[in-house]
Amino acid sequence: MATVHELYGRRLRVLNSADPSNPTAARGVAIVLNRELVDTLELRVTEIIKGRAIMVKMNWHAGSTLTILNVYAPNLPSENEAFWYLLNEKLATGRQGRPDVLAGDFNLVEEAIDRLPTKRSPDAPLTALKSLTNVLSMNDGWRLTNPTTKDYSFPQRGGPTRSRIDRIYASNDLFPRSLVWDITTTGVPTDHCLVTAQLTAAQSPHIGRGRWSMPVQLLSDQTFLRQVTIRGEAILREAKSSSEQGARSASNNPQMALKQFKDEVRNIARKRLRTKVPKLKKEIKELTNARATLQRRRSFATDTQAQAEASVLQE
Repeated sequence: MATVHELYGRRLRVLNSADPSNPTAARGVAIVLNRELVDTLELRVTEIIKGRAIMVKMNWHAGSTLTILNVYAPNLPSENEAFWYLLNEKLATGRQGRPDVLAGDFNLVEEAIDRLPTKRSPDAPLTALKSLTNVLSMNDGWRLTNPTTKDYSFPQRGGPTRSRIDRIYASNDLFPRSLVWDITTTGVPTDHCLVTAQLTAAQSPHIGRGRWSMPVQLLSDQTFLRQVTIRGEAILREAKSSSEQGARSASNNPQMALKQFKDEVRNIARKRLRTKVPKLKKEIKELTNARATLQRRRSFATDTQAQAEASVLQE
């Protein structure tokens, strides 16, 4: 964790709770905050269950706060059931407060539609989870937004099983102010998909698009780099020429040449993005729609070829 903060601490703050039995293992829970987007100065962090549940309360907007509870539930049904009852018991004391958002790996699904092959979770742990969400007055935002859609956050590689075990719950107060509930793939090598939602504060002001900046992926685009190199070499010659004795003026000098170069790079970048981004978005949309079409088939649960094709599209 020290290494992460050393490398990315200027932008990110990571709040974690490691597995007490094996702190260096790929287990535990963490909440990552972007310092550029949220207030990280006055945080209240609580380890409710070490390695399994961590809660953070932060300032949000106009005196309001946002409390997020991140969980990693056990896989075994008996341990999963005990986890939800223990969490409910600890939150019932009121010392930690009530979360506005409950998110994480639940290691069970609420509805049979969220698992492939279609199968209900064991009753005991499911009852324990629903008891907690009822007490906290929380909703599975993705399912309410997509009542009949089949999608999965854990598409097991090389196997026929899939499940939506990673979820985000929002409180009754917060859910009406939420939007864009989604399940997407990421560039990070992981066997889980990324579950996301956009949450808005009540009476928050309109925030504009902000200052334009060049996407870093253009730095690996050979067409863009070639165009910038050609213009850079030409403007460098102009800058050297303008610095010669008698050639310099208010409009012809190295400083103006540098400004011209930066303006041209920005224009080249925007023109390249107008060509590249729509094509990329179109390809992503086509692949996503193709995967969704496969998963909607009635025979998908038993069609191994379709499942394999969906896995390839997922990757």
